[in-house]
Amino acid sequence: MNDSYVEWMIARKTKPTDILIKGVAIGLTAVLFLLGLVIFPLFVVAIVAAVLCYFFLPNLSIEYEYLYVSKELQVDKIMSKTKRKTVANYTLDKMEIFAKEGVYQLDEFKNRQMTTKDFTSGDKDAVRYVMIINDGKESARVYLEPNDAIITAIRNQFPRKVFS
Repeated sequence: MNDSYVEWMIARKTKPTDILIKGVAIGLTAVLFLLGLVIFPLFVVAIVAAVLCYFFLPNLSIEYEYLYVSKELQVDKIMSKTKRKTVANYTLDKMEIFAKEGVYQLDEFKNRQMTTKDFTSGDKDAVRYVMIINDGKESARVYLEPNDAIITAIRNQFPRKVFS
């Protein structure tokens, strides 16, 4: 049996709104703390705001790690380079197609009802691939930005399902 192991990390592009949200949230929290020194109820609000910032601001800085291990593709979401969460695990035996976005082989899947998952950087110039996978209950259209090693590993296992 030919086992492959490939990993690849892709950073999601920071949006200008993300920077604005971070700045406003941190600035508002700081102002509330300063005002809280004079008016005690605002100090409690400042603590709540700080806790909310702690839990929600890391979600604005995201990286995706693709891990391909012998016919399985796992996607992990890394928030602020500290917290890791597995967001998807795909058994590629159930994959229908893995193709570069825009190739004609994807045309037959355009009108099919399925969930869409995007694990890309959001960069318009990046080369995106689309994986259509059907686990029996649900079909999914998954957008990825794999490197050449992952594409080659998947092509070696599923040569008739990979299109560039």
